[in-house]
Amino acid sequence: MSTLGVTAAAMILVAPPAAAATIDTTTMVSIQGMAATTCPVTLTAQVSPAFTGGTVLFKEGNATLGTAAAVTNGTASVQHTFSTTGAHVVVATFSGARVGADDFRASTSGALTVTVATGLNLGSICLPIG
Repeated sequence: MSTLGVTAAAMILVAPPAAAATIDTTTMVSIQGMAATTCPVTLTAQVSPAFTGGTVLFKEGNATLGTAAAVTNGTASVQHTFSTTGAHVVVATFSGARVGADDFRASTSGALTVTVATGLNLGSICLPIG
C-alpha cells in the first residue's frame, strides 16, 4: 500500500489602508421662492464635489439663518423668512467633513444679495405687495 502526500498552501494578501486624501471643496448658495417678508424661502447650498457629510451654516452678517443643515449628496437647505425689506447679503459656509479616509475642506460661498419686498402671506400663497 502506498500513501500519497498532499500539501496545500494558502496565501493571504493584505492591502494597506488607503491614504487619506485632502479634498478642496466649493460652496454655492441660491434661493428658491419669492423673497418677501412673511413668506418663507428655501436657502440652498451646493457643495462640490458632491458627497454626504458635514453641515452648512447660512448667515447674513453675523446672524445665523436657521440651524446648521446636513449635507446630503452635496446639497444642504434651510427654510427662512426674512422679517425686513431691502437687500440682504447671504453666505453659506460648509463646515468640512471626514468621509471614509477623505478629508473634505471647509469652504464659504460668495455673497448672494437677496432683495426682499413687502409680502402678504395668505397661507397657501405668498404675494409681494410693494
